[in-house]
Amino acid sequence: MTTASLLNHLYHCGICEQVTAFYEIWKHHRNCVRGAALLEYMNDHQLKDIGLTRGDIPAVRRGLIRGSHYRSML
Repeated sequence: MTTASLLNHLYHCGICEQVTAFYEIWKHHRNCVRGAALLEYMNDHQLKDIGLTRGDIPAVRRGLIRGSHYRSML
């Protein structure tokens, strides 16, 4: 079996797909938590400038609020 066919086989196996899906979920969660931590350091005026309030931070942490306003800080 060539390296290319071995990699192709590994790419299509169920375990690899599950690991990839788990990694993507973990990465999304990590970005939400990191973004919320950065938002907590901002003052209320800075949050208002990007269209958020301090009460929105828990929703950002859970991934319910997603947007380009704060994503550039991640």
